Amino acid sequence: GCWHHGNDHWVFCLARGAAVEMKIPITEHFELSELWSPDNGEILIDDLFFEHMALLEEMREAIGVPLRVNSGHRSRHHNAEVGGARESMHLRFATDIAPLGNTDVALTDLFNLAEALGFEGIGQYNSFLHLDRRDLIGRRPARWDKRT
Repeated sequence: GCWHHGNDHWVFCLARGAAVEMKIPITEHFELSELWSPDNGEILIDDLFFEHMALLEEMREAIGVPLRVNSGHRSRHHNAEVGGARESMHLRFATDIAPLGNTDVALTDLFNLAEALGFEGIGQYNSFLHLDRRDLIGRRPARWDKRT
């Protein structure tokens, strides 16, 4: 198992079968099952996680359309599998999001809102937006654009 805690956080790992069945709300619009690492159910629960999710919920409320979380927390193994950066914020907590379904909301709308809300790590991609709160762990703000 992988239940352990450090000085300021808990790490949980849930069995894959059980994890899929668990509908644990984190905010009004997001469930834990959208946020953990898909390979082993690992998720780091700490202040960074809760601060990030509070802003993401604010974004969801402001934008008025469902948001799909393409990637949340990643285990080191899963991060390597998907080609993530060696010190990716996903190893602590970050989200890659996109509007769900047919909507007039563009990724540029989400980008502008993310900046206004105070996300400090924002990456633009063709089909999603990366968001993180790197400022809470002493990392410098970052913006990047990987759109083609």
